[in-house]
Amino acid sequence: MKLVSSSMFRIFGLLVASCFLLASPGVSLAQDATPAGAEAPHPVHIHEGTCADLNPAPQFPLTDITAPTNLEGTDIANTGAPIAVETSTTTIDATLADIANGDHAINVHESVENIGNYIACGDIGGAILAGANGSEITVGIHELNGSGHAGIAILQETGEQLNVTIYLAQGLSGDATATPAADASHGDHGDMNMDVVGDVQVDITNFAYNPETITINAGQSITWTNQDEAMHTVTGKDRDFLQSGTLNQGDTFTQTFDEPGTYEYFCEFHPNMKGIIVVE
Repeated sequence: MKLVSSSMFRIFGLLVASCFLLASPGVSLAQDATPAGAEAPHPVHIHEGTCADLNPAPQFPLTDITAPTNLEGTDIANTGAPIAVETSTTTIDATLADIANGDHAINVHESVENIGNYIACGDIGGAILAGANGSEITVGIHELNGSGHAGIAILQETGEQLNVTIYLAQGLSGDATATPAADASHGDHGDMNMDVVGDVQVDITNFAYNPETITINAGQSITWTNQDEAMHTVTGKDRDFLQSGTLNQGDTFTQTFDEPGTYEYFCEFHPNMKGIIVVE
């Protein structure tokens, strides 16, 4: 149980640091049938490939993500609005060397009935840390297809096996039903979903800005359109200067640039995505 306890403290710290309000029961609790009013279990697998280019054949099936059941008598009265967290715990015959190689992802499906609808995905990679009983890695899982679901996964190595624990919730970044225009803050710089078309068009596709470098005259505007299923942002190194907020598939964001200069921007969900704006 030492390994599970260590993970719980780490996940708690990560979520609190991200301003997530969570109530997370112990991982080792047995999972009963779906409680009344809860979502159907979410099938989840580890696939070869990345979220942008996923091999549809699962390499490692994982335990369905479901709502955990409280220990008897431990229900906590809360007059606020705590976010429900669903979990999955699986042990697979693999090591971090097999999985954390930049070519694997965790993919979450809506339900058995709607298995073709992907609701969340996370590429497996990042810093490998020393855990209680071996190496481990923590992976972010981002929303797909406007589902509102996001979370994290912890992969812990124990000998030649991996313990994979997933935490998934809907609405971690606010009201899951809110539109990006309602929950993004743009100040006076930009507009999203306002049918505004800029002088220059940039497509966000295949996890890249196309074109990557844009040259415009002062006073002209740029419109970005997210063509990917994954969420993206258009975020300047100076966030006060350029910040689109979350762009789901089909969303657009337009901003006018009045000050000459060269400005770099990136995607907050995928920092390897970068672009340059040259205002003359």
